[in-house]
Amino acid sequence: MTHTHDHVDWGEYGPDLIADAEINAPMVDQALCWLTERVPQAGLVLDVGSGPGVAACRLAQLLPGATVLAADGAAPLLALARSRAERLGLADRFATREIKLPDGLADLPEADLIWVSGVAHHLPDPAEGIRAFAALLRPGGLLALREGGLPLQFLPSHADGGMTARMNAVDSDLSRRHSHPMGAIEAPRSWPELLEEAGLNAVRSRSFLLDLPAPLGEAARHQLARTLRRTREMLDGHLAGADADRLDQLTDPEDPESVLRRPDVFMLRATTIHTAVR
Repeated sequence: MTHTHDHVDWGEYGPDLIADAEINAPMVDQALCWLTERVPQAGLVLDVGSGPGVAACRLAQLLPGATVLAADGAAPLLALARSRAERLGLADRFATREIKLPDGLADLPEADLIWVSGVAHHLPDPAEGIRAFAALLRPGGLLALREGGLPLQFLPSHADGGMTARMNAVDSDLSRRHSHPMGAIEAPRSWPELLEEAGLNAVRSRSFLLDLPAPLGEAARHQLARTLRRTREMLDGHLAGADADRLDQLTDPEDPESVLRRPDVFMLRATTIHTAVR
């Protein structure tokens, strides 16, 4: 079964993506610093599946000698990326390009650093997609895939009751069966194996932590509530009734159990970056 994101109103969804990226910035920024330190002389950086450009703009800040090209399939998100670059004084080294994945990859220029965050597992053939990314690398260039890690934890175990693990299991099963509402699929082999199969060298993986302990700040609480509401909608009909009801309770601002009100809510997760060199 093939899924697309064509039904999503990206103009409305963009601010939520920005808020999510900003909450996760302490984790992702560690990864971007690690990457840019490895290619300090980069002249061109590609952010494929850039969304509203939060990471792309950060890459431009970290590599003041580079031009950053943000590529995405959603024009409203690219408009947000350009606006962000202008606000940050990066417009002279920042460009956008609307492409349709995966076919549009062939139209992108070769780059010294390619950042692909949470995109590869949405491609119809992840292995073919990795080969296409590899073909865009200049000699000595670095490809970085943000894929996997550890799922978000946000409640102490006595309050979670295994719900998070069951949600993650449902999500994984839908990906494995190519039936995920957001088009996510399970890669045929590990990401490092796919990078090696694409002819790349020096394959490495490193994980970075987001640790926002209780009591959680208001911005993070509201973003967590939005994330849980999206999960509830996305997995509707696939969750056990008790877990669906619990998500409703956790996202109800009037309920004392809500993540907006509980004093013990936190955010803990890890993201893994897989890298390889041409």
